[in-house]
Amino acid sequence: MQGYESTSEPDRFPREEFSFLPHVVQLLDKVSSGKNEVEIKNLTKKLKEKFQRCHQILQELPGADLSREEQEELLRTEKELLEQKR
Repeated sequence: MQGYESTSEPDRFPREEFSFLPHVVQLLDKVSSGKNEVEIKNLTKKLKEKFQRCHQILQELPGADLSREEQEELLRTEKELLEQKR
């Protein structure tokens, strides 16, 4: 996957990319105060960009277009192939 570094071996994407709560809380604090419309717009834009990055990461995951059953079948087939090669 381009541009995304793995945080641990089994992961294929950085988990911190999917942490939205701090951004949402920060945005809600600004909205509830009703101050600084420009900052609210900037925070909203950043949150939207974060959602778009996450969507892109998920779209690039191998096998994301397969159902769970198809993924399990593929995994079983690959494991059998690995055993044969051993």
